[in-house]
Amino acid sequence: MAKPVGTGVVVGRFQVFELNEIQKALIDSIISKHEATLLFLGSNTAPSDFNPLEWPLRSEMFEEAYGDAIEVFEMPDLSDDRIWSQELDRRIIELRPIQPITLYGTTEGLLERYSGNFPVEIMEVDPDDYPETLSVEGIKHMSSFRAGIIYATLRRFPTVYPTVDMAVFSADYSSLMLARKEHENRYRFPGGFTDPGDDSYEMAVLRELAEECGDLEIDELTYVGSCAIDDWRYKGSFDSIITHLYSCILSSGEPVASDDIAEIKWFEVGKLKADLFVPEHRDLFELLESFLQEEH
Repeated sequence: MAKPVGTGVVVGRFQVFELNEIQKALIDSIISKHEATLLFLGSNTAPSDFNPLEWPLRSEMFEEAYGDAIEVFEMPDLSDDRIWSQELDRRIIELRPIQPITLYGTTEGLLERYSGNFPVEIMEVDPDDYPETLSVEGIKHMSSFRAGIIYATLRRFPTVYPTVDMAVFSADYSSLMLARKEHENRYRFPGGFTDPGDDSYEMAVLRELAEECGDLEIDELTYVGSCAIDDWRYKGSFDSIITHLYSCILSSGEPVASDDIAEIKWFEVGKLKADLFVPEHRDLFELLESFLQEEH
C-alpha cells in the first residue's frame, strides 16, 4: 500500500440523514491516500428540497463517523463559479495544509464548477447506489424522527404561498359565477394554489379553472389585483397566503363542479353582497367591486 501523501480535500453537500456504505467507502479511500483529510461542506442560506439540512447538522454527522480523522469546514454557495473557486482556494490555503493538495468531488458538484489552482479527482458515484425516496420503515426511534420533522418545520423560513382566483362573468358582465365547497354555506371565487409546473399566474388560473369548473373557453382575461388571505388553515402559523385575482368572461362551455367544488352557481352582479362570500374571500370581493367601478 502506498504511503499517505499530502492533503485530500473533499468538496460536497452530503445532504443525507446518514452516510451510506458507498459514501463511507469513498471517504475511507481518500483518508487512506493522504496524511490529512479536509471536508468542505457546501451550504446555502435558502433551505429547499435540494438543501434540507443545515451545515452544522451535516458537520456533526461526519464528526460522529470519523472523529479527528477529518476536519470539517463550511463552503458557502456563490452565484459565480469563478468567484466560488477562488474563495474555495483561499479557504484551503488559509488552513496551511500539508502539500500536495488534491480536491475530490463529483462531476456535477465539483468538476463542472471548479476552475481553481488545485488538481481534482472525481469520486465516481452511481445514482443507483442511492435510494430515491425516504421511508419511515425501519426507523427505530420514531420520537427522534418526529422531533426532526418539527425541528425542520420550525427552522425553515416563513412561507408565503401564492394562489390564484378567478372572477368569471357572463358576456355582458351582468352575472358572476361562484363556487361552493362541501360543508360550506357561502360562496367563493374558483381558484387554488399555484404549481411548480405553472409558467405564470395566468397559466395557473387556466389550470385551476379547468380543474374546478370543467372544460370552459374564456375571453378578456384581466389581472384585477392581489391581497393577503386570512385563511383559517394558517391561523397562528408564520405561513400565509397571498392571492392574485383575475377576471374574464365565459365565452363557451358549461361549468361543471369538479375537484373539491360541490356547487357552481351564477349570481346577479348588482345584487352581490359581502356576506355571500366565505370570510377569506371578502377582501377579494372588495377588489372586484373597485375593478368593476373603474372598468365598467
